[in-house]
Amino acid sequence: MSDAAVGTAERGETLYRAEFYPIFSVLQRVMLVVAGAGIFVPATLLGVFVAIGMQSSWGIVVALGLALVGAALGGAFTALTWRSTSMAMVVTTTGIEVRGYWIRRWIPWDQIARIESSTHWYWRRATCILTHHTLTANGERIIATVTSYQYIFWRNEPYDAQARDPREHLVPTRVAIDAHRRYLRGEFSGEPALGQGVAR
Repeated sequence: MSDAAVGTAERGETLYRAEFYPIFSVLQRVMLVVAGAGIFVPATLLGVFVAIGMQSSWGIVVALGLALVGAALGGAFTALTWRSTSMAMVVTTTGIEVRGYWIRRWIPWDQIARIESSTHWYWRRATCILTHHTLTANGERIIATVTSYQYIFWRNEPYDAQARDPREHLVPTRVAIDAHRRYLRGEFSGEPALGQGVAR
């Protein structure tokens, strides 16, 4: 279900939010502006110098091409990095919202079958949400990338013995699993999906 389909008021009380610590998001956006300028400005200047040096119609075409490539690369880099500063996993009394590089998903509790730690080689130990067969033919695995192990310091979480132990769930996953169990016990409003969800 998309974000547009569910209003903020319908998402219930926020129980937990996993996201980058605010100062890191600010620093990331500052670096983004610097890096974006570092790609766009040289490409534009190169295009201008080529156009001046060649003084031909082909030179102008090449210059415009270089400028457009520079603008496209700089724009894509800026957009992707800007989205990464707002990555989050929000656990509420009605479901879980996942915001990543490419996705923004709202998953109500009744569509969640199980929550576990990801075994993906890169997004290791990130919170992985498995949905029921109602969403797709074979269900779906949604990984909240912001909750992965490599971002533990960016989230300002304690790096204790449990966090260092690869057999243990990280804090975001433990909170999500606990909230799912509470839903299945009927602690939140609405009917729990007993017999459908398996809290782990």
